[in-house]
Amino acid sequence: MLPNNSQRMSEPTAPRRPIARRKRRPLSCSLCRRRKLACDREYPSCSRCRKTGNSDSCSYEDAPAPSRNSQRRSGVPGETRPVLTATPVLGNTTSSASLDGYRTNDNTRPIVQDLTEHAGTWQLIGGGVDGATTVKDRPAIKADVTELTYPPEPMSTEAVIFRGKNYKTQYYGSTNPTSLIGHFPELRSYMKETIKHHASLPGVQKELKALDTKWKYEKPNNLAVKTADLLLLLPDQKQMDAAIRLYFETFETMYRIVHRPTFMEEYDQLQKDRSAAKPGFIVLILLIMATVSCTTTTDRTYVGSSSLGRERGSLWIETAEAWLAKQSKKNIYLVIWQIRCLLVLAKQMCRYKKKRMWSVAGDLVREGMAAGFHRDPSRLGGKISFFDQEIRRRLWATMTELELQASVERGLPSALAAIQMDCAPPVDIDDEGLRPESCSTEIQGSPGHRTSTLFLRLCRNSLDLRVSLNSRMNDLTSDLPYEDILRYEDMIMSELKKLPSSSDNSDDTNDKGLSQMARVVLDLQLRQFLVLLHAPFARKAENNTRYTVSRMVCFNAAASMIDQHWRLVQAGNSMLLLLRHDYFRGALNLSHYAFISSGIKADICVPIDQNAILQYIQNALSMLEDSITYLGTGFTYHWYISAAISFLRSQSQPVKSSTLKQEAINQVVKQYYRVLATQEQFPGAKEKIYSSQFRQGEPCEAECQFTSDNALDPTEMSLDDVGFSQFDPTVQSMEQYFFGDPAAWTFDDLWEVA
Repeated sequence: MLPNNSQRMSEPTAPRRPIARRKRRPLSCSLCRRRKLACDREYPSCSRCRKTGNSDSCSYEDAPAPSRNSQRRSGVPGETRPVLTATPVLGNTTSSASLDGYRTNDNTRPIVQDLTEHAGTWQLIGGGVDGATTVKDRPAIKADVTELTYPPEPMSTEAVIFRGKNYKTQYYGSTNPTSLIGHFPELRSYMKETIKHHASLPGVQKELKALDTKWKYEKPNNLAVKTADLLLLLPDQKQMDAAIRLYFETFETMYRIVHRPTFMEEYDQLQKDRSAAKPGFIVLILLIMATVSCTTTTDRTYVGSSSLGRERGSLWIETAEAWLAKQSKKNIYLVIWQIRCLLVLAKQMCRYKKKRMWSVAGDLVREGMAAGFHRDPSRLGGKISFFDQEIRRRLWATMTELELQASVERGLPSALAAIQMDCAPPVDIDDEGLRPESCSTEIQGSPGHRTSTLFLRLCRNSLDLRVSLNSRMNDLTSDLPYEDILRYEDMIMSELKKLPSSSDNSDDTNDKGLSQMARVVLDLQLRQFLVLLHAPFARKAENNTRYTVSRMVCFNAAASMIDQHWRLVQAGNSMLLLLRHDYFRGALNLSHYAFISSGIKADICVPIDQNAILQYIQNALSMLEDSITYLGTGFTYHWYISAAISFLRSQSQPVKSSTLKQEAINQVVKQYYRVLATQEQFPGAKEKIYSSQFRQGEPCEAECQFTSDNALDPTEMSLDDVGFSQFDPTVQSMEQYFFGDPAAWTFDDLWEVA
């Protein structure tokens, strides 16, 4: 009876018991399931993992891993969670460092093991009698622990620059230095407010623009393409010797374009008899001088918003392009490729049509690929000498470095991301040991001896990594998880440690090693990615202490970039001020770091020293002033940093906010007045830039109309005469403030898409 009574008493409560249901087998891959994203369940890897470059980490769990107790009983090791591996975009290339080596590195960061290994601990909460309760029996607990173990990543914000309208547009991606302002709305508001209430800037801008317009019609438009005309563009012997010597002491210690012994032999013949010189060699000399023209010109005078050195370099660049366009596309020889490489380098140094640098550098790489430079020249066998094989390797390595840095500066993917190459790095041999009659058996390099090709050889070791980083940072669909950021950081630091230090130079006088300039570039081209990788997470450090390390990494990398540029300038080398913008990128990041850290009373990881940060930023501002001195342009970058310093000081001194805004404007106006005060008269400028024979050409039709009897003298014209109305401070429109590109000053071209 007792059993029956107990059975009847238990019947009303029986339906309340939860129905045991079989848990549905997970179909999503482990990465998509952890991120709670939709997965198309394709094999061997889903489309989402393929797009984000995580194909190697995409896996499907067919069965739950055994518990820790069961593993111990059976002795069979259980499956662990797949480790995220940063997959490069490029495939493996011969004679280059493969990223596979990083996947098996013993210094990898610790990865949290699969939660199923700790399934046995749930019996402390009240599991079954046999202790067989697993995580799958408690899905709610599993979800909670997963969320705690893997906190959600910060939502990515797209902050790119899109200038222009209709079809006249310019796009700058995430790795462009200016894109950081998209994440700094406080600075943008401060700058716009400063511009609105201080009207001293538009007047000097329009005055300088008027001079640019007048000079456009004054300078000759005909370009030399014949040998006799090319010789007229060569300066005197002393200037040529100084420019060529400076070029070989700086750029040829990094990029290997010209073979010095053969070049000097032909240069000596040019000095003896100029009439016997080959036109291609003359163009080569013009481009070498154009590369260093802005820094070698001692006469710091300007014509419009361009220094005489920059204007002279632009003339030589245009001459080289005109001559190159008339050459046969079939009968190409070595000088043609040297001219093509030097054109890219000279345009960067002279800021010649800087908006087209990414396209120009990409065209150079594509031309090289069309000629097979990306394949190792040894495949040609007996059709090519050992000397030409080595020169081809040097030129291809130079092309790739110029194109990759142009891609980073513009914020667009590199052309190298879509190709595979097997061209080996340059041979470890100096120019003096490499002769046209040399053969591979005669080349004997001594162990530990560093040659002039060391820079390109070291660059090749990290080329795949840098191309992969640039592609993923500028990928519209890629959202890097923090684990990948940390792995990429390990790869970068590993490459930085491999670089030789300054104390590693040999005592051998014949050991050239690395120049100071080459050493700085090797460091900067890797360190810039530390800032780009960690900056998005450094901005979220206040919300998640896990990302505090990103703030520390950003600060150290940005300060190091500015410091290395500063020490190189103090040593008398200003080439990198025109070649790269790392100091500008570092100053913007330090400004943002100082602002977001100002509200934190104590930072354990990185103690905040506002004075030290301001000193770094002030050094960057001084280098931007030097850049304007060499070029006569570059005022927008100077304005950004000047305003950033004023903004940071106003945070600690709000009473002086109005005075600080005026000082920021005055800093920029001072640079404009410095250029305006040292203007060269147009006749004198033409005498210094063009030879008298070159200036005897007939003026073009536009020039005749501009200087007709009915027009005013160019030196006496006003702003109205050249199509610019006088500045009216009562007009509220921002468009009438700034010539050229108003959006570069008002920030109406920044996209922010959460």
